Amino acid sequence: MADFGVSYFIKALSSVLTLILLVVIYSYLHNLENKGCACALTKNFSFIKGFTIFAIIYLLFSAMIPDEALNNAFGPNIVLINKFVDLIFVLVFIYYLYEVFKYTRYLVNEKCKCSVDSRREIIMIGSIIEFILIFVLFLLHVIIFVAGSTIFNVVRSVNEGVDDVREIIHDPISAVQKVPSRLASSVREIRNDVGKTINEIGRTIKNTRGNNTYKLNV
Repeated sequence: MADFGVSYFIKALSSVLTLILLVVIYSYLHNLENKGCACALTKNFSFIKGFTIFAIIYLLFSAMIPDEALNNAFGPNIVLINKFVDLIFVLVFIYYLYEVFKYTRYLVNEKCKCSVDSRREIIMIGSIIEFILIFVLFLLHVIIFVAGSTIFNVVRSVNEGVDDVREIIHDPISAVQKVPSRLASSVREIRNDVGKTINEIGRTIKNTRGNNTYKLNV
């Protein structure tokens, strides 16, 4: 349930659209090959077709075996390896989408008549949509990570404040005894920050004077 939400919905939608797009790409390439469409059989044709088959198999296999099953059967190390393999696959898949888009654009620009098919336009648009979905999903993960880190820091600060209040209530003498050391620590931190600021200002003024002297000498 932790993964449920916008990120989960976009991930599921991306997986379904990816499989549909891959099937369309394979059927289109297979049709071109059977027709003997010479202008469509470019040097990257074999890579696109081969990786399309591999991607379909990989996505179906990874969908049938969730991380929980891998963790229960082989332990967390295998899950980490699987995550690393997933990362490599995503990086190669992004390059693959670029090659697919470039390939369809090539067929359009070269006016390859035997490649004319409604699937060609579907593939071109679908590759762009995949790019957008991957980017949005990545952006959502970054936002969730940053938001989670911020919330964690806020909760930690609140907990520290609550601990201080609880200590004052239960043991006021000990809490009062700790006040001087805490004040001294805060003063040291402020003094260090002020010192760094003064040094930066002095360095800036020195550089400015040096530049002005140089200009006057010139």
